[in-house]
Amino acid sequence: MGHTCPRTYRLLLQYALYTWAGAFFLLFPNPKLQAQSGIIFEASVNTKEIVVGVPFELSFTLKNAEGSRFVPPNLTGFKRGGISEIRGMSFNNGRSSSSQSWTMELIAAKPGTFVIGSATVSANGRQLSSNPLTIQVIPLSASSKGQVNVPPGTDGKIFIASEFDRKEAWVGQQLTWRIRLYTQLSVEGYDLLELPEFGKFFTKEKVRYDKRVEYLTIKGKKYAVRTLHEEAVFPQEGGEFTIPPARVSVGIEQPGAQGFLFGPKPVTLETQPLSILVKDLPQPTPTTFTGAVGQYTWTVKQDTSVLTTDDALTIILEVSGNGDSRRFASPKWQVSPAFEVFEPRIMEEEEYESETEILHRKKLEYILLPKDTGTQELNFTMSVFDTDSNGFRDLRAEPILVRVSAGKNFKSPEPPPPPAPPAVDTFSDKISAWLQSPLLWSILALPFIALGIIAFLRRKREAPTPLRSTPQTPQTPQTPQTLQTPQTLQTPQTPQTSSAKPPATFRNTAFHLLNTAEPVRFYDALFHSLQDWLSGKLNLQPAQMNEADVSKVLQQRGATPIRVQALISVWQLCEQAIYGGHAPAEEMESTWMLTKQVVDALEREI
Repeated sequence: MGHTCPRTYRLLLQYALYTWAGAFFLLFPNPKLQAQSGIIFEASVNTKEIVVGVPFELSFTLKNAEGSRFVPPNLTGFKRGGISEIRGMSFNNGRSSSSQSWTMELIAAKPGTFVIGSATVSANGRQLSSNPLTIQVIPLSASSKGQVNVPPGTDGKIFIASEFDRKEAWVGQQLTWRIRLYTQLSVEGYDLLELPEFGKFFTKEKVRYDKRVEYLTIKGKKYAVRTLHEEAVFPQEGGEFTIPPARVSVGIEQPGAQGFLFGPKPVTLETQPLSILVKDLPQPTPTTFTGAVGQYTWTVKQDTSVLTTDDALTIILEVSGNGDSRRFASPKWQVSPAFEVFEPRIMEEEEYESETEILHRKKLEYILLPKDTGTQELNFTMSVFDTDSNGFRDLRAEPILVRVSAGKNFKSPEPPPPPAPPAVDTFSDKISAWLQSPLLWSILALPFIALGIIAFLRRKREAPTPLRSTPQTPQTPQTPQTLQTPQTLQTPQTPQTSSAKPPATFRNTAFHLLNTAEPVRFYDALFHSLQDWLSGKLNLQPAQMNEADVSKVLQQRGATPIRVQALISVWQLCEQAIYGGHAPAEEMESTWMLTKQVVDALEREI
């Protein structure tokens, strides 16, 4: 027992030391060990637009390591300033991370495309290389910064300017219009007093835009520049337009005790008028053009690849782009004649803002009814006007293969009659054709006609001359009164067969209400026209005008289930609009086209 106690104490002491050591490493991790797991060395520039003669910053950043012996890349074609080094440390959830950056100011001497090579640095016993950068340098005249002019009547120390992101645009293309503040003074706050009227442009204010301060040299003076306001602008027609000035109030800090006591001095600044050239789209436009101008992507999916003639094929189209959403129309396709295509239904539609522009997205549902069996290939194409290439471009989806089998109500189309064998002219055929010729029989009948005329003239010559020039006309004997009954005098009327066509209100009243701002009236007119047509077509009593009886009678008359379901869906949509308060104006045209197609199809079936 006396020998075991010291041993036990030693084991307990070792356990305590190991526990304390583990806790120490957990609470105070080794930065070098941690940095080995995520060392990053990367290059970046501080601006998206690099202009000849305008300074910009090139930075190389090392993260999670301590570097030494930094070697910059070869910078041929640029004027380079000095290199500044900055170190930093941050803590997040008990973990530390370090950063070290080397920054230099560059000025491009000429326009063109340049590749900035890799810089090197030594860290943790090994040499690291940064990623190369490819940059595009544009001339000052092609840059939006080149359009900046110091407004007259100012001392040039502070002014504002409005600008577009390009000098000319196409109808429907998205432009960016912004107000920028150029100052060499300390500014505290600003207020937008007046924004211009854009006239033939649709505009939408942007919230997400770059509000960082950058430094530009204009006419030998260095300014701090910041964007105060930005809007997405969509031209609606071609021509040359002038945008009126905008007015902004800024607060300029006053030096000395006066500024401390009285606060910033308000100054009203005004932009100069701005001109823009808008070009019309080239003519003629493709038949598959939908009004999309800009950069667009799309996807086309089907719900199934195997179906029967009693089923329907659903195609889902989703398209997104940066053009004018108000000019974009739903694509309409002429697919295989083996399918009947209905008007698309808008499932989703939204407009949202990215980091640099306004985007819109539209999701459409197309219903296709197969009319024949076999394997069918469906191809979908949509044309857009690409503003990068300044021309129309076709967006093509992958072909969709669909296998259609016969359903219960399928009637195979009758094959066309076989072509008649070519006639062989023989002597007997020529004789037979001559004997059947009307000309032959006319010639043979001429002697008999002549004899008849001679006999008629001879009899007329031999007839006695009447004693009086005006003989009395003999009286026509009267029919006894008893025989002149209404039944014998009146011709029975032939009963007229009803054409069972939709009434005039179905084709006129509802259709004329399409372009009005009263959806409830449209759905009400469409609902009553549909009921009148069903009543006349199916001879239904008012008590039978419900969904169950209408569906039953239509199926008894031979209507396909898919068309019955389509008719009932229109019925339910109209009821919801009239009685439920849900009258979607954007579905008026597609509902009208669906109703018209279903009614025309039922006319042929029943």
